[in-house]
Amino acid sequence: MGIDPTKSSSFDPSDRAESLLDHVLDEDSPVTQKALANQAVVEDELRKEQIIKEESKRIRSRVLFITRDVHVLEKDSSLQKHFISLQEVFDEVHIVFLSHNKNQKSQSIRLAQKVWVYPAVARRFLALPFAAMRTVQEQLHFTDGFRPDLVVALDPFESGVSGYRIAKKFQRPFQVHVGEDFFVPHWNQHSPYRKWRLRFARYVLKRTQSVRVETDTLLHALQARYKKIKDTAVLPRYFNIQESSAAVSVPVKKDLYPQFSFVILFVGDLTQDSTLFRAMDAVRAALRTPTVGFVVVGDGTAKESFQKRAQILGIEKQIIFTAQTDGMIPHMRSADLLVCTDNNSKSEDVIIKAAIAHVPMVIAKTILREDLFRDGEDAFLCDANDTVDFSQKIMKLLNTNILRRQFARNAQEVISTRVEEKPEMYRLAYRDSIEAVLYAAQEETATKKEKVS
Repeated sequence: MGIDPTKSSSFDPSDRAESLLDHVLDEDSPVTQKALANQAVVEDELRKEQIIKEESKRIRSRVLFITRDVHVLEKDSSLQKHFISLQEVFDEVHIVFLSHNKNQKSQSIRLAQKVWVYPAVARRFLALPFAAMRTVQEQLHFTDGFRPDLVVALDPFESGVSGYRIAKKFQRPFQVHVGEDFFVPHWNQHSPYRKWRLRFARYVLKRTQSVRVETDTLLHALQARYKKIKDTAVLPRYFNIQESSAAVSVPVKKDLYPQFSFVILFVGDLTQDSTLFRAMDAVRAALRTPTVGFVVVGDGTAKESFQKRAQILGIEKQIIFTAQTDGMIPHMRSADLLVCTDNNSKSEDVIIKAAIAHVPMVIAKTILREDLFRDGEDAFLCDANDTVDFSQKIMKLLNTNILRRQFARNAQEVISTRVEEKPEMYRLAYRDSIEAVLYAAQEETATKKEKVS
């Protein structure tokens, strides 16, 4: 009896992609490389001419970033601004954006004189690494060779696998950035691609020698699990003090929450890793007063769970969930107190902005915060897991107006006198952290030559 081709898994594109990915992740298959080969002529000849005309004078490196963050396509987004600013320290900045949105256009986009984005579009998630390979072969592989000097994946998942395969094929140094703590059991539980992303991460981190992370916590977790990685470090952090100060100086148009006489604010991503549950427990006593409100600025996969928790606690009428559509500062200027139970790198930016906006704070301890703020003088600092301490200090600030004024004044002074942020210095530090992979690759090559001789 013959096989019905309409029922055969070999004719299902998703199954074929999964089968091929299985082969790729199990071994470095020459068959895979052959299947990915697609040498094409770049249509944008004007762009090609522009980026190679000063080849002989080039002393700075050309870098290829791989990302799945859609914000790279959003005009004036912080991520897009970040990439554009990097043209000041890199000779060329190329970005491959991975998308399995069928409506995403695949045309390359020039963000600035030396910054380009190339959408790599695949209708199915498992086809993204192959779409990325096709894209770089079409856009960045010319007759004189592969343009970038190094490849950087901005996550260890689909970007990581894509970047690793590209770097290996074109023999370029490779670095991967880790910004999510996927080591925790509940990470990304509701994502249909969770299993594959974890598999991608394990595959990439077992093979790469240069990793950058966003927090000390992630660094320690990574080093404990992947002891053979030679080059690990925390990425430099940048707090845009000038931009936040300018936003604070703009006159207030209106109070965003006039229905409350006292507003407690929480700002953060509402994911499974969020500590908003602790903040909700901590403000519960304060919300016994009907005129006190709790505003949560943020969005994420766990938002609905937190809304249900508010109902369970009986405080849903005094909690407002709002997306961060117009930045943090307007919400901070309508707040009387900031509660920050998170201790990740993103929350550090929240703390800095709140201090600039003269908002008194009750915050979880981190190395940075303990270095900047004196507990009881500039802000209240609590052990990250101590809900009772958070609650008691919130009530103390709620009932002590003079202490709130003291905290607002002192914290703002701390930022203005102790945190000096120059954008050019941050960009240089970021470049140096990335280009460290070039020196590591050179040392490895030299070591291999010594062994051979």
